[in-house]
Amino acid sequence: MNRRLFLAWLAGLIGIVILLPHVAYSDVYMKQKQHIDAISTMGQNQPARDLTVETWITENKMVSNNEQQKILINMDNKTITFANHAEKTITTMPLDFSKMTAGKEDMSAEDKAAFQQFMGKMMDIKVNIQPTAEKKKINGWNCVKYIQTLEMAMGTVTSEIWASTDIKIDEDLYAKFSAAMMAQMPGVSQNMSTLMNEMKKIKGVHVLTSQTTKMMGQSFGSSTELMEYKQGKAPASAFNMPAGYQTKNPF
Repeated sequence: MNRRLFLAWLAGLIGIVILLPHVAYSDVYMKQKQHIDAISTMGQNQPARDLTVETWITENKMVSNNEQQKILINMDNKTITFANHAEKTITTMPLDFSKMTAGKEDMSAEDKAAFQQFMGKMMDIKVNIQPTAEKKKINGWNCVKYIQTLEMAMGTVTSEIWASTDIKIDEDLYAKFSAAMMAQMPGVSQNMSTLMNEMKKIKGVHVLTSQTTKMMGQSFGSSTELMEYKQGKAPASAFNMPAGYQTKNPF
């Protein structure tokens, strides 16, 4: 499989999973301002990026769109779909990465088993959240600071999260959806209850997140700031992939 696609799958899924428990059960729209530092990886240099991210979350779907890509997670068929706006391509993969080997006749049973074992280790995720007493107002919302450490075999993501309870949410119902999603990830299901309880320490909606990612020998920073949040019926068109894009095989 293309390593860039794997990293995109991994980053997209982890990022969404970490955010999901802090959003309401009814359809939610979020508009965020995102900054990603310059990074050099896999022989390619990516300049610093400033993006506007628009997200809709419903009971069974989540879509996130920015100037570079659109990501759709569909819990009904357990898939994640990427639309690359620059390449005009669409790639769909199962949420359960171990199923990527299904139908690959060129892989022996031993190779498939080894691959799935490897992926299980790669996706063995540990989350630690430390609440603090620090408070401040951001974009009109009263926020509390949390320190989150996400550890996995590929690296570590350390985040400073400012969350607000000013935005009313239904945590229990959405935690149920998040748990169902996390169960699809290799290496997570066996300690999912522990992870969910840890992540519930963050009360409210993420308003500002600054994080440092150390992965595959690289280190870079990023930040996400909530600019707009509202509840309402998501338009069906929000979950459509762009027309005219070419379907791309993930392998």
